Amino acid sequence: MFERIVTAVEAAVLALWAGAMAGFAFVFAPIAIRIVPEMGTFATLIGAFIRGLSSFGSVCGAIAIVASLVRAVQPEARKLALGRIALVAVGLVASAYETQAIIPRMEATAAQIPGAIDSVPRDDPRRAAYDEEHHQSTRVYGLAFLCVLAAVVLVPFGRRKDVW
Repeated sequence: MFERIVTAVEAAVLALWAGAMAGFAFVFAPIAIRIVPEMGTFATLIGAFIRGLSSFGSVCGAIAIVASLVRAVQPEARKLALGRIALVAVGLVASAYETQAIIPRMEATAAQIPGAIDSVPRDDPRRAAYDEEHHQSTRVYGLAFLCVLAAVVLVPFGRRKDVW
């Protein structure tokens, strides 16, 4: 019974984290770019949201790691539990890198762009810098998301067969 509870907690926090990340990427951000055309305001809004999402992910990730460690006590669950821990750790590091390094650069670049991003030609150095920073942010965010999603998928595996 205890293993079921720990497994359910691990699955729930990872699914919440992955769902929040997906909601941002596929719902919130595309709507925000249409509603908030001024670049500085948009960058501030997105940066704040990603920082909040990173904090939420840190809490979810910590809970998931503790749950995986508890499940790793069982020898048959150890390899997959350690694999999930590694995936969550990579997701946490990627998220921290994005919020601590990439987002501040994007905000600084966006502050130099008056008005909407589309009002600046693509060959303008400010626009080119912002576009490159955005691509880097997207790749790092995608890495974090895929790691969390993979960890969610692996949660049900590695359990004792006599428990279920």
